[in-house]
Amino acid sequence: MILAKPTALSSSMLRPSTAPSAPVNPKQLLSAGPVQDVRARSPQGARGFSPVDSFEPAAVINRRQPRSPELQPAAAAPRSSGSGIPSANDKRPAGDTRTAAQIVDDSPVLKKLGRQKDIKFEQLCKQTGVDPKLDLKDPKQNADGVYRLTQVLEFIDSAKASTGGDRASKVQNGQGDGNIEGITKDGDARHGTEAGMLKDFAEKGYSFLGDHQLPTTKDTHVKADGSNKDNFQWFAGEAGKALWFLPGVSNVLTGIGNSEGGFKGVLEGAATGYFNTLKGAAEGVVGSITKGRANPASMIFGGVMGALGSTEAAPQPVKDIANLF
Repeated sequence: MILAKPTALSSSMLRPSTAPSAPVNPKQLLSAGPVQDVRARSPQGARGFSPVDSFEPAAVINRRQPRSPELQPAAAAPRSSGSGIPSANDKRPAGDTRTAAQIVDDSPVLKKLGRQKDIKFEQLCKQTGVDPKLDLKDPKQNADGVYRLTQVLEFIDSAKASTGGDRASKVQNGQGDGNIEGITKDGDARHGTEAGMLKDFAEKGYSFLGDHQLPTTKDTHVKADGSNKDNFQWFAGEAGKALWFLPGVSNVLTGIGNSEGGFKGVLEGAATGYFNTLKGAAEGVVGSITKGRANPASMIFGGVMGALGSTEAAPQPVKDIANLF
């Protein structure tokens, strides 16, 4: 056999490869799949090409490349819904290591939560992941479940009125007053109140939590701020509606009906209604004078119209007409 004369190697062929080559096992070549030429990927083209690299399978090359940290799969699950509405997936925020007992102590509304029948405490626990067999402050209690329960209570406690307006007497700077109101003496939750909203959540779950406001209601025992009227307040309020054509009497009774209740609340409500009547009457008298009707009859008429226009229980069309005079 005649051997071919070896050719001289050029300097470019003797130049070392840009990346060191790993030893090649022939068996790997047969099992690693199709051979790929790395010259197509080399930024220097053929000048940086190593003869050994041309026979190195892509599988081997890929194993040598460390995986970029940016490509690692994210394992962390979201901790909240991100919409401001409580979610069944909520957990304590990152860095919050409070125990269940500490979470209870930090939440006035949870500490004050009663156990009346319509509060449905066990169902609340089921919805939020709290163990109802354990005390809320038990060291074995699910801290994330207690956190979720707190989120729901504070969401309801800080809700707007059913009309979408603010409940200035109950909510300040986005924080509720710490009381879930709307429970009757018999333990029933009235619809349209915070307690009624909490009952619905206990029965229906997170799907019930939507708009951050109380539901509308036709229950005349429920005040505009979502709290209950006792029987005396309810009677005074209904009488004020019926006697709307007597501004002073109507406003005093309506003020009692809308008061916070109790002896002090009744007096404050009555005083507010009386003051509003006097204010409306005075504005009516001044209005009659400024319009050039400065005579006793016109002043009396203007005072009556001003008082009627400020009567809370009067029908809106009546108030609109009265305010024209």
